[in-house]
Amino acid sequence: MMKTLMFKGVLLFSVLFTSITLFSSILNLSLGQTEDTHAHILMRGGFVLVGTIITIMFFHYKPKIYPLRYAVPYAIGQTLIFVMVFITGLFTSLHPDAYRDAFFNFTFVAVIVIVVLIIIDVLQHQKRLKSQG
Repeated sequence: MMKTLMFKGVLLFSVLFTSITLFSSILNLSLGQTEDTHAHILMRGGFVLVGTIITIMFFHYKPKIYPLRYAVPYAIGQTLIFVMVFITGLFTSLHPDAYRDAFFNFTFVAVIVIVVLIIIDVLQHQKRLKSQG
């Protein structure tokens, strides 16, 4: 079980990091920005790692109170993002809006993912009701 979970985590991280890096590179090149720092790439890797951990946690941690199912992973993820920004600030100077930007970047993606997951939950619930009725 744990080995399978680790494999899924590594696979999810790899796919997400590669996809996001390719998308970012294409977007930046199309906007005329031809360089990306290694620190930025590592920070992206950290964000993706947090997202991977939260995704695995979401699918394996099912609290009885429905809203907590989404709120707890989001809160833990956002906390990890802030810790990551803080640690980065110990080694390099941060943009004055670094925490705000990290909050909005993580929250924007989290809201989209949560809405999609709620829609999937609702559709699955409706399908179960139809099959029972």
